[in-house]
Amino acid sequence: MRYIVTACCCIFFSFIGVTVVRATIPEWTFHGKVAEGGQFDALAGPDGKVHLISSAYYQFDVDGRKLLVEDKGDDKQSGMDFPPSLAVDSQGNVHIITRHGGSSASTGFDIRYRKRNAAGGWLDDFRVGSRQARNYVVGIAAPGIDSIYMHYTKAGDNVWGDVRTWEKNGSSADHLGDLGGIWRADTDARMRGFEGKVFIVSGKCDGGGAAYFTFCNAGANCFNELSGNIKAHTSGNYRKGTPDLYIDKSGQVHMTYGAQFEVYYNQYDSNQRRVFSQDRKIFSGLGSWHLQLGLSAIAASDDGSIVVAVALNPDGGKEARNSELLWSYSTDSGESWSEPEQFGVYTDGGEGRRRPRLVVAENTILLFFRDNSVGGISLATIRLDAISDASSVMVPVHHLLLK
Repeated sequence: MRYIVTACCCIFFSFIGVTVVRATIPEWTFHGKVAEGGQFDALAGPDGKVHLISSAYYQFDVDGRKLLVEDKGDDKQSGMDFPPSLAVDSQGNVHIITRHGGSSASTGFDIRYRKRNAAGGWLDDFRVGSRQARNYVVGIAAPGIDSIYMHYTKAGDNVWGDVRTWEKNGSSADHLGDLGGIWRADTDARMRGFEGKVFIVSGKCDGGGAAYFTFCNAGANCFNELSGNIKAHTSGNYRKGTPDLYIDKSGQVHMTYGAQFEVYYNQYDSNQRRVFSQDRKIFSGLGSWHLQLGLSAIAASDDGSIVVAVALNPDGGKEARNSELLWSYSTDSGESWSEPEQFGVYTDGGEGRRRPRLVVAENTILLFFRDNSVGGISLATIRLDAISDASSVMVPVHHLLLK
């Protein structure tokens, strides 16, 4: 009856609308606090184990059970720090890049690389580059077993700077080059690797800024390709930035980024071609904070058919420290999206520097986030088949202007 009333009330307007009819709403299982720390990264390994780096290193199984914790963490864990980063190669070796020492962002920090082999030994502990102003945004990728790439950021006296790229070379890292014009110091840059390729997303959240995507083939020409393959995403109004990316097992790259009070999505296929000519708006009407742009995270099933995104809905505070957590999903590879749902929990956006992480392991999505009511890092899980069973039915409704 509600659908009929809605359709009848709308026939006086000239447009084509879409009504969403949903049989059930998929339910998440909340596991409570599972890890210490405040800034973190997480990925699934080839064996289905989930790896997390914060103030320590953690492993979880797909059901959210903690398997181990080791004292190999990141020192910069406050709300105004950005996260550390990790990569997992095809043999299950874990590679981490973390921040240590230093007195302030203006003086910079010690950037440290460490490797944990699949047998549990920690190897190759060395410093990457040197202390530089605002080198707190870090990333790492493992496109191959012996192919490890890293980045950290650098800036001068203001908020504009570069993404500085590196390649592991034995027990040190070689500087490849600096990507300029795609980053500003109060937004992210993130790096992932997959089957011989390196992917980077970044943001330059000026008033007319953009979010950026680029990639390279691992090898001698990687930096030149990163420089030459940059694609800008500019949907929405005002500032753009705070990107996230997720690579499914088909090699498709799923990307979200924020604009003013909104979150947008697009996808690159396995040949790095943009899938949608127009970025899909998946969250809108989000609350205000200092920079106003949407804050999100993204993940997808192995084949890319199911895509899940979360977003923060700030309460108007400068740093987005009290933000309601929302989620939405697609069951048609990002073509259409469900209406956002509330989790009923609040998280700390850390002025855009602290966001949740989504991980897919086997048939389960794991959401790691800060629950303001308990602190630390909490976990919620949902099975992919619960989402597909509750998929939305999209009913097109054509409305003609009456004369």
